Amino acid sequence: ATNLKEHKQLADVLRQQAEAGRMIGAICAAPMVLGTMGLLQGRRATCYPGVEHTLHGAEYTGQLVTVDGNIITGEGPAAAFPYAYTLLAMLVGHDKAEEIQIAMRYKHLMAEGS
Repeated sequence: ATNLKEHKQLADVLRQQAEAGRMIGAICAAPMVLGTMGLLQGRRATCYPGVEHTLHGAEYTGQLVTVDGNIITGEGPAAAFPYAYTLLAMLVGHDKAEEIQIAMRYKHLMAEGS
């Protein structure tokens, strides 16, 4: 994430995405890139614990996944599946995302874990 934060072309693409209102996603420590660019100003966001100080101007939620408008952030490695299914639901709809969760046995896994 530190290297990504210094990558000028990535910053240019992220700014273009933000200006166009397109989806932007970051998980684990990567939300620091959005925070240091000012893209999280006035937004709700999550990230890996201990990195929240880099979310400049954001309200840190501590949730596995946080969606605020077109920005989707995830907490860390354990959030990979919930994060991916949140993105999937936003891209193809809740019903299709749920169908895939069932087919991939994610729903079954979560039911056993409760």
